[in-house]
Amino acid sequence: MKRSQKFETRVKKTEHEPNVEIEQKYLLASESDAKKLEEKIKQLFPDFHIVGDYSETSYYYPKITKEKAKYLLGQVVGHGKESVDWQDRLDHIPETTPIIFRLRTRKSDNDEVTGLTFKAGQNPLHDIERIEVELEDINPMFRAIFSSNSGIDPESIWHSDRRIFSIDENTKVDIENVTGYGWQAEIESNDLSRVNEIAGKLSLQPLSREMLDAMYKQYVQNWQKYYTSKGYYPDEGHDGYFSEEDWKEIESTSNEKVIKNQIN
Repeated sequence: MKRSQKFETRVKKTEHEPNVEIEQKYLLASESDAKKLEEKIKQLFPDFHIVGDYSETSYYYPKITKEKAKYLLGQVVGHGKESVDWQDRLDHIPETTPIIFRLRTRKSDNDEVTGLTFKAGQNPLHDIERIEVELEDINPMFRAIFSSNSGIDPESIWHSDRRIFSIDENTKVDIENVTGYGWQAEIESNDLSRVNEIAGKLSLQPLSREMLDAMYKQYVQNWQKYYTSKGYYPDEGHDGYFSEEDWKEIESTSNEKVIKNQIN
């Protein structure tokens, strides 16, 4: 039996107000540093528990308007109560605020779930604080529906292997190995000071929005070179990650040096 659709919300203010996600990203120097970071989390936060351990394929779509977002939502959930509730949340977003959406499939040892995420903000991908709501357990065929009914195709496809640690009720640390970027960590909480506190304890320096924008631009322009999944493999000579030349181009675009955290 198919599970009922449900919304995963971030920081909810009051009924039908947008939900705010507060998140920082941190690049890791290597797989070894990712493993050291996991051990450091276990030592510093003994009450942690793992809330996710899976592989993920994500389809990122270009920015759209609020009106277009409402239309796409209607394609997914129809006109039931969930759709009305979500439409009400969209109504709180200013008309000129850009929105992007992501369709992703998560696979674990005993489960596979497809979800749809809408992100809203002046820079909806890389703002530290942004609106985000996820609709889980949707039909993966909606990717084809978006393309055929709305003329919207993904601008990039990604693969990642992720492990998510819950530090407390409101704070998570996500360690992932993602195409193009390589190993990185994300800290998400309901308060920026808490994010910075955890990052400080873990000795992590964040990526700036300018650097993240340059990294995303590099990936979107060349994602076929990096992306790897069943039925598709990177071009010969590429291992699925940014090369040294790619990083030089990214640094030139962002006008700053990339920070790759090494964990002691």
